Amino acid sequence: MRILRQLWLPATLALYVFLALSTLTGERGLLHLWKLRQELRALEDNAVELLGKNKELRDRLGQLQNDAEFLEKVAREELGFARKGEIVYRFRHTADTPTP
Repeated sequence: MRILRQLWLPATLALYVFLALSTLTGERGLLHLWKLRQELRALEDNAVELLGKNKELRDRLGQLQNDAEFLEKVAREELGFARKGEIVYRFRHTADTPTP
């Protein structure tokens, strides 16, 4: 009986230490929860960024569909189109020539 009284306090302390470690580092512990919250913030930031890009693309699509001058500008700049009778000069950038 005396031995049980002596072992009661260390056994209880060991149990509390085990429970504390399990709460911190367990499969659903506080560290795991902290990592999940960080991942959630990163995903939310990514979603906001993607929504902004999506809005820019929708605006550009609307301009392409409704603004003939913008469509011509894009066709000239990005696709290299030219009007009939125009001459287009293209220059190659070489490694020796610094780009402006």
